[in-house]
Amino acid sequence: MTIMDSAAAIRAMTGARIIQLGHPLRAGMVANGTAAPFAHALSCHFEHVSAQIPGQDPDICGVSDMMAIGCHTGTHIDSLAHISFEGKLFDGTPVDGPGVQDDFYGIRMASMENFRPIVSRGLLLDFTRFLGVDIVPRDYVVTPERMAACATAQGVAIGRGDSVLFRMGFDTRYKDRDYFLKMPLPGPDPACARALVAAGVVSTGSDTMPYEAAPGDEPLLVHAELIPKGGVFIFEMLDLRELAATAVHEFLFVALPLRIDGGTGSPINPVALIV
Repeated sequence: MTIMDSAAAIRAMTGARIIQLGHPLRAGMVANGTAAPFAHALSCHFEHVSAQIPGQDPDICGVSDMMAIGCHTGTHIDSLAHISFEGKLFDGTPVDGPGVQDDFYGIRMASMENFRPIVSRGLLLDFTRFLGVDIVPRDYVVTPERMAACATAQGVAIGRGDSVLFRMGFDTRYKDRDYFLKMPLPGPDPACARALVAAGVVSTGSDTMPYEAAPGDEPLLVHAELIPKGGVFIFEMLDLRELAATAVHEFLFVALPLRIDGGTGSPINPVALIV
C-alpha cells in the first residue's frame, strides 16, 4: 500500500460509523457457570478527593472506582490458553509442564502470548434474518451447509483472515439470565468449526453464552476444534443488535483484548466500523 493509499484509508475510517458489539458491564450481568460475577464500586467520593491532594483547588474534584470481573463474564474473548486438546495448547505447550498452570500467573504458553489484537474483515451471518425469526430455535444447529447458505443469502463469502460472527437473536434476551443460559442453545457444530478453520478465519463469535450448539453430542468439541487445534479466537455473548439493524454484513472488525499475562479470557468491547 502506498502512502496515498494509506491516507485515503485513514480518511475513510475516520468517517466510519462505529458500532459497539459488547454488552455494558454492570452488576448482576450474565456470566457462564464458571466465571466470577462482575462487581463495581467507588474507591473514593468527590467530597474526599480535595483533602488528599495538598494545594488542591476545592472547586476541582475527582473520583475513582474499582471493579472485579471474571475473564469469561459478559462479552468476552476466549484466549488460546482457554482450551487444551490431548493435553496440549495450540502452540504445543503441554498443560502439565512445569510453570504452565499457576493459581496467580494463569496459563503460560511457551512460544506466544495468549491474546493478540484482531483487526480483520468482519462478516455477520444473521440467522434471525436468514430464517425470518426474532430468535433462532434453541435446537438449531449451524452445519457447514447452513453456514454457506446463510453467507450466500447475505451476499458474503468467508475467506482467510476473516472474523465470522453468528447472530441467533439471543442478544435481545441477554438481561433475562434464566432464558439466556437455559439449554439447549443454538450454534455451530464441530463440522462447521472445522470448515471455519479450513477457510483460515482468525476469530469467530456469537451472541450466545457458549458460542457452539450446546450441550451438543460432545460438549466443548467445537471449542477444541477452533482454539487448540485451529488457533482461532472465540467471542461469546456479543451484542449484535445494532449491527444487524444496519443490514450490513461486511465491515472492519476491531477487537483489542486486555493484555492479561496468562489469561484464559478477557472482557472485551469489539467494534464494527462501517464506511
